[in-house]
Amino acid sequence: MRASKSGPKPPEIVAPRLGAHLGDAIAEDAIDAELHSDERYVDADFTGLNLTSTSFIGCSFERARLLDTVLRGAQFSDCVLDELDAPTLSAPRSSWRSTTVAGSRIGSGELYESTWRSVVIEGGKINYLNARSAAWRDVAFRDCVIDELDLSYGKISRLVLDGCRIGTLDVSNASLTDVDLRGARLSTVNGLGGLAGAWITETQLFEFAPLLATQLGIHIAV
Repeated sequence: MRASKSGPKPPEIVAPRLGAHLGDAIAEDAIDAELHSDERYVDADFTGLNLTSTSFIGCSFERARLLDTVLRGAQFSDCVLDELDAPTLSAPRSSWRSTTVAGSRIGSGELYESTWRSVVIEGGKINYLNARSAAWRDVAFRDCVIDELDLSYGKISRLVLDGCRIGTLDVSNASLTDVDLRGARLSTVNGLGGLAGAWITETQLFEFAPLLATQLGIHIAV
């Protein structure tokens, strides 16, 4: 790790811009058109709906439920998702921009090959977040618990994990730039070579030492 006093560049977060007047909508409305803007979904149940390539702009989701909802190629821009309940979140190749997800519970999040720009994930619990081959820039995770975060083969720039607990972080073959892991508690890291470009604390470096030794085939005498 390169020594520096400057630290990584922080994410440049642009808060969602919601309109002053949002129209109330129900989940079934979402399948009637491919573009939705300035809508509010409260206690909406999207279970089983096919929303492939649907775009949401300036929309608010409060306590929405996503179970077997298909969001492949969907787009979220200037959206707020609060207290999302998503046992399965199937959104591969989706696009997220200037969007906040807060206080949510996600079981299996399939977001591989997704594109994120200026995204905040705050609070809540995620069992498995599959972001393989994703392209993320300006992303912040705050006070989250994530059992498994897979960033392998991803291109990740200006990401911060602040106050987060991560069970397993996979960065195999990832390309990281200004990734700040100093505020995270990491139990296991797969693909340690992929950490190039990340910032960690001295304490974390000592914690990773046994993993690094195993990966390099180094035997430690005790």
